[in-house]
Amino acid sequence: MTDDKSAALPSPVVRKRRSSVTLIWLVPILAALVGVALVVQNWLQAGPQITITFQSAQGLAAGKTTVKYKDVVIGKVEKIRLSGDHSHVLVTVALEKSARAFATDGTSYWVVRPRIGLGGISGVDTLLSGAYIGADTSDSSQEQNEFTGLETPPAVT
Repeated sequence: MTDDKSAALPSPVVRKRRSSVTLIWLVPILAALVGVALVVQNWLQAGPQITITFQSAQGLAAGKTTVKYKDVVIGKVEKIRLSGDHSHVLVTVALEKSARAFATDGTSYWVVRPRIGLGGISGVDTLLSGAYIGADTSDSSQEQNEFTGLETPPAVT
């Protein structure tokens, strides 16, 4: 009697998977592709990184202070640290790709802040916006990534 009942039961249906990749894996794969694309784009748009030595970091802030040439932002301060002998500060600046000419021998950098002197008042615009690093390029084409910043701005820029 048990044989009759087992013969009447349908046999289980075995289904084969169509593909080994399911839709759930599509989301992480797309996220990884977007992440890689952003990293590559950032790397392609990055300009040179330079280090400027100053006596003090007065008025400078990492991530906020900009580097300007003719009131156009050409870079931003990324990091400020003390030198090994603690006698000066090292300011790491990320220049824009278009400002590659400012990473050459003979380029001058100085901190623009309000100053009162015999020549008059300068840097008044920094009272509201904060200090920034001024730059003046040279005609040299020899690349350089370490500079000594001027303590006072040059007389003529």
